[in-house]
Formats: sequence, C-alpha cells, structure tokens
Amino acid sequence: MSNKKWFTNTIILFTSVIIQSFNLVFAQDTLPAPTSYRVNKVSFNMVRVEKGGFWMGAQHVDTAEFNYDRRSLNDEVPVHHVTIRDDYYIGQTEVTQKLWKEVMGYNPSRKKCSKRPVTNVNYYEVQEFLRRLDSITGMQFRLPTEEEWEYAARGGNYSRGYLYSGSNEVERVAWTKDNSGRLKKVKKRAANELGIYDMSGNVWEWCSTRYRYFDGERNASLGKDGEMYCIRGGAYELPKSMARVAWRGKRLPDLKNSFGGFRLALDARYVKEKEEEEAEPTE
Repeated sequence: MSNKKWFTNTIILFTSVIIQSFNLVFAQDTLPAPTSYRVNKVSFNMVRVEKGGFWMGAQHVDTAEFNYDRRSLNDEVPVHHVTIRDDYYIGQTEVTQKLWKEVMGYNPSRKKCSKRPVTNVNYYEVQEFLRRLDSITGMQFRLPTEEEWEYAARGGNYSRGYLYSGSNEVERVAWTKDNSGRLKKVKKRAANELGIYDMSGNVWEWCSTRYRYFDGERNASLGKDGEMYCIRGGAYELPKSMARVAWRGKRLPDLKNSFGGFRLALDARYVKEKEEEEAEPTE
C-alpha cells in the first residue's frame, strides 16, 4: 500500500472512530422514535438513518485492514469507503403479510401468519406493491439501495462493527438454518444499533441495485448475472454465514420463493415535505 493511500485510510478510520465513539455514548438516549404510517388499520414503522460514511464489504486476507472476516467471499471485496449523502428511512421490520394483504388484497406467502414477513414475491410484484402503497399514503416508498441496506444493517453512524446486524452472536439477532429452519414472526430477535429488526436472517431482502462486482474489472464477464438484483440478509433456510452484514446474494427479478421478502425505504426529504404540507394552516 502506498504511503498516500495509507495516510488517507488512516485519517478516514480515525474520523470514523471518533464519530462512532461519540454517537455510541448517546445512542440509546438520542435515537428518534420510529415514524409510523398507516394503511387503514395496519400500521408500520420506519427508522431514520442519518447520512454518513462506512466501509462496505469484507475481506479475509489482512486482519489489520478494514472489515476482516474469515468467512468473506470473492464478491465482497475490495472493502471500500462509501458515503451516504442524505438521510433516509428504512423499515423497522420486513414488510409483513398483514401489510401486503391490506395493500394488495391477497397474501402470496406459503406459510401464512399476519406477523410474519411476506414471502413468495418477485421484484416486479414488489414494485406494484410500492405503487399502490404510494397512492394510499401519498408518499414515495421504494426499495433500499444495496449501499443503504448495508449501512443500516451495520448500524449507520452508531455502528459497533458487528459481524451480524446487531451482534457478533448470530443467535441473538437472526433466524437461520442453524437455529430455526422456518419462517418466524418479526421482532422476535434483538434489534441492531438503530433499533432495526431482522436485517440478519428470517428472509432475504430485495434491493433496488443491480448485481455488480465491487472492483469493476470482472463486470464485463457478468453475463446473465448482470440482469440480477442484489439480495441481502440471509434467511431461515440459509446458513448463518449468509446472515452476515457483508453477504451479497443475487436473484433474477422474476424469482420468488418462501424465504425471500423485502423492506421499505423512503427519502427523508419526502417525510419533511409531507410534514410541512400537513402543518400548513388551512384557510
């Protein structure tokens, strides 16, 4: 590594450590309450994620470098710094079967339970759900990008650098093939640093980002893989190694199965605009 690169990385690391240390001291007292939305009688919560920077990915070569993880895979490298430039909101839980049915009028999940995540939905069906949800709420919901997903899973500016979302002990925060083998109700494991549940395990989650390698050099040979969308988080049918915050999966947009779902995202500016609009006095 060149001296210039080493110096730059050191400065970034030092700054990140200072910011995170400060935030962690006050995290429990300063985290805002989730913002609640309602579709008829069904409510759901969105958690605000403050803008910031983080090291994305994982590597198993150098224990002294960022995000060392002996389980890392070849599409999780190189570890690289990502800046999230705007605040956003992300679902406190995965979208539940109850919310999906209220919006869409049917429940596609094979294992039906109103408090479990909706499953058996492909990327296109999720987009239709988002369009209908927007027409009901007047908002502009979307899927998180892959970068937003990992940043939130790591705890944003409050990150403690855990291997899984909220802990280094998978059993505390995740349902996987190793401790479950079946779909569970949301919020039955501990939340992460931001108060978000089940970003590790239970069901894998669609992201809005097309699958690509981080290094760029291998993307020319992606072929059909380049038509796929990123999925994140692992699942109850997958081993715990896939519940790591750095794990990356990919699926064709028309794929659906019993252990795949999704989580909502929302730009913070839309929330502010809506609040200002509702606060305007009527004549």
